[in-house]
Parts: sequence; C-alpha cells; structure tokens
Amino acid sequence: MPRFTTNDGCNLEYRLRGTGSLIALTPGGREPGDAVKSLADALSEHACVLTWDRRNTGASDISIAADLSEQEIWAEDLADLVGHIGQGPAWLAGGSAGCRVSLLTAIRRPEMARGLLLWSASGGPYGCQFLGFNYHVPFIMAAQRGGMAAIAETPFFAQRVAANPSNRERLLSLDPAAFVAAMKRWNHSFYYRDDCALTGVTDVSLTTIAMPTLIFEGNDDIHTPDASRKAAALIPGARLLPSPWSSDAWLDKFSGRSPGSVFELYPLLVPELLKFIAEHGDNP
Repeated sequence: MPRFTTNDGCNLEYRLRGTGSLIALTPGGREPGDAVKSLADALSEHACVLTWDRRNTGASDISIAADLSEQEIWAEDLADLVGHIGQGPAWLAGGSAGCRVSLLTAIRRPEMARGLLLWSASGGPYGCQFLGFNYHVPFIMAAQRGGMAAIAETPFFAQRVAANPSNRERLLSLDPAAFVAAMKRWNHSFYYRDDCALTGVTDVSLTTIAMPTLIFEGNDDIHTPDASRKAAALIPGARLLPSPWSSDAWLDKFSGRSPGSVFELYPLLVPELLKFIAEHGDNP
C-alpha cells in the first residue's frame, strides 16, 4: 500500500479504491483501515474510497508524544492525507472513533471536508467511561508494571509490531513515564462533560459546522440515541436517519454472542450514503 509521511515524520499507510467523488472512510476503535473493507468495497463501485491506517493502528508508525489528543492528531493527519491525495475536499465518513475523527477534521480543517457521513456517534457517561478506560488504562497499567517491554507484549501493540516491525524500536525507545503521561492526557478527552453531546467534541464546535451532514441514529449503550439526536440538532441542517441495523444485531457482534465484527453491518449504510451524496451535487 502507498505511504504518506506527515510533517512530524510519521508514516501512514493508506489505500484508494474506485473512482469518482472522494470518500475518506475511518474505522472505529483503533482498527486498521481494512477493518471496514466490506463497506469500502461496496462504496468503491460508485466512488473513490480512501481507507487508512491511523498512526498507532495497522501498519502505520507508532507515535505517542504529542500535545493534542489522539483524536485531534488523527484529524490533522486525515486532513493532510486528503490534501496529499489531491482529490479533495472529501466526504468524511466513519462510525464511533471514525465519527469523532471525521467531525474533528471538519471542525479543525473545514477546507478538506465536502460533507460528513456519520454513524455510531458515541456519548453519555457510560460510553465515555467505557471508551476511555479501554483505550488507555490497560496500557497505563502495563507500562507501570513492566515498562515499554511490557507494552510491546500487549496484544494490541504486538499486532502493531507484527504489521510494522520498525514499531518495536519506536516503542522500546519511549520513556515509560512519558508514555503513561500521554495515555493519561489522551484519556482526559474521554471524560464525560455536560457540554459535549458527543465524546470529545464540544457542543459549541458542532454549531460551527457548515457542510452537508448525515447522521444515523445510534441504538446501543456506547453510541446512544440521545448522542446522535443532540448532534443532529446542533449541526445546522444535519439530517438524522434511523440506524439500518437493530440494537440486538449490533450487540450480538460486539459482545461475541454471534461470530464476526460490527463492521460486517456497515454495508447496510450504503444506499442512504450514496443517496445523500447524490442529493448534494456529487455523482457517485
């Protein structure tokens, strides 16, 4: 896959599929770009779809030290990547973490965004607590227990090293105390706040978005109906649609009650995504 080097020297892997309007698709969690392959493949029959491994995910470089939150760093990376590709502005699309990154990119770098296609918007006290803990606390504890060697042995970072062997040296060269401080700083952006309907995105910033926005209603404990409804009410002109999957279908995948990943549900979004893009003058 092609690589893009950011201004701070971080190498990001990305992939383009199809031709037409550019859709920049970001997965949820800290999953690699190919986690949403089924959705990317379906959309690429009608558009040009960008998928990418964010820093600290997939085969891209590990990069921990930064003053911004990880979500904000990803947003800046996405804007720079869209600019590098030269086919933007792009429709920014994603669910959960992908939703947050797309929103933050549109807020911080609106010139790179043609519009927003969002689902699984995370919010509420439980969602914030769940995500902040899972993204950060196990790694804080591992570093405190055994330093960066212990971090390299965690399943998550071991996968990053397997996908990009040079990441092992990047990890081991980090100071454990600095790593813990970064994890705690990043975790802070997941604290629940009354002025943030969506995790890590202020309500005031949502009111500044001036581009076509489609939001699918959430229907689980992490991606609550209330979060998506409030976001749709705050973003001028945003359209809110019901989720194309049931809460039981999502929980079956997420909890492991049925095999597979929640990402397998994503192709159900395709008809409405393409319809919305076409309504706003693009021809997918």
